[in-house]
Amino acid sequence: MSTLEERLREEMARSVAGVRPAPDPFGRLLRRRRRGLRRWAGAGIGAVVVATLLGTQALTASGPSPAPAPAPSYFTPAVGLDRWSRQVIDAPTRGNLAGERGLVEALRTALDGARARWAVDPALDRVKVLFLALDDDGERSFGAAYYNDERAMYVGAWAPAEGPIADLVSARYGGRAGDVSPFMWVGRHDRLSGVIAPPGCEVQYSTTTTVHADGTLVHSWTRGGGEWTANPSSNLVWQVTCDGVVRVHVSQYVTPPPPRPSLPPAERGSADPKTAEQTVSWCGSVPGLEVRSTRVLWGGTPAGEGRPSVVALGVLDGGAVEVCAATGTGDAIEIGAVSGEPPSARLGRNGLARLTKAFAASDRLVVVRLPHEQRLQLGDRLLVIAPPDATRLRVTGARDPLVTLTGGVGVIDAPLPATLTVDALDASGATVAATRFAEPRGFERFSQGEQYVWNWD
Repeated sequence: MSTLEERLREEMARSVAGVRPAPDPFGRLLRRRRRGLRRWAGAGIGAVVVATLLGTQALTASGPSPAPAPAPSYFTPAVGLDRWSRQVIDAPTRGNLAGERGLVEALRTALDGARARWAVDPALDRVKVLFLALDDDGERSFGAAYYNDERAMYVGAWAPAEGPIADLVSARYGGRAGDVSPFMWVGRHDRLSGVIAPPGCEVQYSTTTTVHADGTLVHSWTRGGGEWTANPSSNLVWQVTCDGVVRVHVSQYVTPPPPRPSLPPAERGSADPKTAEQTVSWCGSVPGLEVRSTRVLWGGTPAGEGRPSVVALGVLDGGAVEVCAATGTGDAIEIGAVSGEPPSARLGRNGLARLTKAFAASDRLVVVRLPHEQRLQLGDRLLVIAPPDATRLRVTGARDPLVTLTGGVGVIDAPLPATLTVDALDASGATVAATRFAEPRGFERFSQGEQYVWNWD
């Protein structure tokens, strides 16, 4: 697995409550196996990629008053601090209640006396309130770090504002524990209060996305409030820039996807029903773009391929489409890594359908990258679905300038990342469709025409 995927899975998943970042293929596969097809079950992220608290511990308490916690038989794991996480701890307390110094200090003192409740390692001899906020629904939430010079752990909880601080400290109404990360979503999972980043970093978010003619995505950015930004509580893309370097580019999902209509039949070829159903269920997952309808465009085995593919389209306003292709059979797992590892090394099995995604300006001619045959990564071949009367492709930017089509379907050999101009020609040599195709350069992972970034090195 690439360094980026490990960071997305292990760092973001532990630090984010109810947010899906850049796509996490293994987490999504495990959730899919438990739930069947993709359904709404609360807030999610993933970038990148997406992540659903794989490394956190949910804490709840109930009863008329919080009871003293017994001495723990274990301690919550604490991770090592890097320079970015250290900056988050050293920064002033954030949030719209940060100016209430007496309240902040009272909370810090109470947390210092609640180490058993949170199973804090005694070696973490300090505690810092990272943020304290009041939302529009009259609920207070906090996040804090227990730490020393080398390691730290994060705790957070929420409770009605009129209640005592003890309700917060004991996580009477809910809370979580995990890692201190350079970029964290804070607050309860279904009503996020905001995000934290290191001081001096610029936080931006986008709720509006545009598909360019080459299938790449462009976002309209809104500047956040510095390194502390109130969360708009909608599906959006976050970007964090520190010292001129983009450190984070991930998606957040906090609203449910619309219900899917009944599965349409394949318009061309023959599609395995289970694979087609999974392919359709994975479409429509980019903030700022609303899928109006879903089509199963084609199913079959392309020339030169030993694996069947199913291609579905999510139709957007203006004629652009999201292209979702599942290759192989079995449970679908999304692939976006430039380099990866054999599936058996991580999952212990090989029966996986690899799902890849792209965008196209029109449904007349769509291009999507096929996955690697053995490894969990993108391959060097692009699947093309052109009009049925197209017999060949004229390609600029690939290994072969001419590609033969069968029934309007063919494969282009093009190493990662590709920038192509593609014309579909009929038997007379006339152009029946044309498109441009581009992939991001210089990133470890990308999908759907854009990169996923979690870079705190």
